[in-house]
Parts: sequence; C-alpha cells; structure tokens
Amino acid sequence: MTMVPTISHTALSPVELVGNYFAAFATGDIEAALKLMTEDVVWHIDGSTQVSTVGLLRGHAGVRSWLGSFPQNFQPQAFAIRQLIESADTVVAHGYFRHSVISTGNAFSGDFVILFTIRDGLIARYQIFEDSAALSRAFDPDSGWQKQRVRLKGVEYAYSDRGNGPVVMFSHGLFVDRTFFEAQVAALEKHYRCIVLDMPGHSESGFEPQGWGLDSIAEDLALMIEELSLGQVTFIGHSQGGMVGMRLAARHPELISRLILIGSSARAEYPQRVPNWQALRHTLLQGSDAERTSAFKKVQCLVCAPEWLSANDKLLAEELAIMLAHDRMGLTLALDAATISRQDCRPLLAGIQAPTLVICGDRDIATPFELSQEIAEAIPASRLEIMAGIGHHPPLEAPQALSLLIAEFLQSAL
Repeated sequence: MTMVPTISHTALSPVELVGNYFAAFATGDIEAALKLMTEDVVWHIDGSTQVSTVGLLRGHAGVRSWLGSFPQNFQPQAFAIRQLIESADTVVAHGYFRHSVISTGNAFSGDFVILFTIRDGLIARYQIFEDSAALSRAFDPDSGWQKQRVRLKGVEYAYSDRGNGPVVMFSHGLFVDRTFFEAQVAALEKHYRCIVLDMPGHSESGFEPQGWGLDSIAEDLALMIEELSLGQVTFIGHSQGGMVGMRLAARHPELISRLILIGSSARAEYPQRVPNWQALRHTLLQGSDAERTSAFKKVQCLVCAPEWLSANDKLLAEELAIMLAHDRMGLTLALDAATISRQDCRPLLAGIQAPTLVICGDRDIATPFELSQEIAEAIPASRLEIMAGIGHHPPLEAPQALSLLIAEFLQSAL
C-alpha cells in the first residue's frame, strides 16, 4: 500500500495556513481549526461587550468556546474572502460577511479585515477589524435596526433595510417618502433584501444646499451599491425614482440585474408645464402653511384616479402629513431636479441591458402612458404593463396588483 505523506503545518505557507483555518471555520470543524494554532494563541475582538463575540482570549480552551458559540449567536447569510496578503510573519485577510443575529433577528453586513500573526508555522494571534458600532446596534433589540443611514459624497441618505436575499432597491417619486412602497416591501421582504430610500430633500434624507440633478443621485446610488457590497440589484423607481433608475442602469449596467419603472419619463419636462412647476416652487418655498396645504391637495387630486381619491380619505391625510413635513428648501430643490431642470435621457435607453418592466396607470396624468410606452419601446429587453383605472400612484392605488406584477417579474427574470 502506498502511504500518502501528511503535510506538517510548518510546510504550509502563512497564506495556506490561514486558508486552512477559514476552511475549518466554514465547516464548523473546531478541532481542525485549533490544530492550526499555537497553545497560547491570542484571540482579539474589539467592540461593545453586548456583542457575544467581543473580548480577549488566550489559549485553546477559550478559542474552542468562542468557535463553538458562534453558530449559537449568528446565522450566516454570506461570507467571502476577497484577499489574503502575506508579509513576513503576518497575513491580512480582507473579506465581506452578512450574518443574522439570532437573538434579535437583525441582519448585519459589512467588510472586515483580520490580522493573523504566524509563529513556528501556526496561528499565534487573531485580531478582527469591523464596524463594531453597527454590530453593536444589530445586537440591540431596541435600536430600530431596520432604519439605516449612509453619507454619500457629503449627502446623508436615510433608508430602510429589511429582509434577506437578492437586493431590491426602491426609489420613490416627488413629495412622498420611503413608506410609499410599504405594501410592496411587506410582500417581498420574505424572499428579498429590500433597501428603501428616502430621496434627497425628502423626509429623513439630507440634501445639497446648492442643488443637484438626477445624474448626481444616480452616481450617489452607484457608489452606495458598490461600497456596501450589495451586488447586482433590482432597482424599482417611481416617477423621479424611475428617472434615476434609467440613468443608473444605462451608465452602470454591472450594478443592475433588473429594472422596474413605474409612471416615469425619459424626456425633459414638457415646456408648457414648467410655469405650473415654477408657481408650485414659489409656494413650497415661501407660501404659508395654508397655501402649502392647498397646493399639496391639488397635487393629490392630479396624481390619483378620482374613484380612489373619494374612497381613501385616511390614506390621503397620511400622505398630506408626509408632504408637509418635508424640509421646505430640500423639497424645492428636489422639485427643480425632477421637473424644471430635468434633462432628456432617451439617448441612454438603448444601452440599458437589464430586463426591464415598465408600469403605468392608464389614468396617469402626471406621466401619461405614452411616456412609458416610449421607454418600453426603446429599452431592448423590456415589457409594458398598463394598469386599468389607476393614476400616477400605483403603489398606493393598487398595492396588491402592483406587488403581484413585481413578484412575477422578479421570478421570470431569474
């Protein structure tokens, strides 16, 4: 019988040694992991002691307990090593993870760096560097974990992060906020990770005081998708959100797996409408509370089908309260970006590679169905769905029907 020689740990390079540790960790083989460590190994994790993994340990007994407790506290969703860098007796591992905290159900994700010190062919020290503040929040059942914030090129975006699975990013239209998509998120979060934005100048998000354009929002979101390691996302945009989505999908095709556009336009604003927007702009910025209330009520009457308006006083009152709560200057600048200064993006449409679903209500006055038809005809892999009896706000006017359209498209596009 031919004997296969065993490889001693001293025969492994430091990178191979660390790679073997990660392989043992991934399979839960604690004893195999411990054989790769010195007897006096040090385990170093900084952060809040509310987090189960935080602390300083020395020796096999402590590390054995730490490795054994990991699956009792975390449910792994994703784990990837992106780089292993060796220098003398040190290996630096850079990677990404997403885990659910079992005690709270909160899903935490982010980049990490682990510093391994090697001595006599074994791991003598382990120290991890990660977003310990965010991880501490994930362990706190009262932290309001699903509400998140990120600063993108100086502008703070507020968003909700709900569910696990492939990422679906939602971007709303003018005057509303992220709650606009509540019915759709509730339907999807069982199978998808839903990132739901407050757009600049709306609700809890900040804004650039000098103003901005739809192109700059698209670039902000591209940076967010890349740097938060969201992978390829499905982007769902309503009205101004769809205008951003078209720019994002055309200029960053590697970031968008599927695109859903609801009541949107690829054109610049119709010139005959600009005076009305300018009048509304003046009211938003300088009008009294009564004048702003009256202006927003007129907007509501224009965007929703009359039958829905007459039957949904409570929802209209809630939406009106959201409109009135926006920062005056922020909303005015958002109006500028989405209407008065909006640029034509039709030349970009042919370059959109993602499968695209274009949705419009047949009673949409704000973005008549011809605009959606134009978009669908220009994007190569697209289809058009016209919702009968629905105005400009399908997420509110027909929440179940829209949710079903979205869910079916996500499955078919897969």
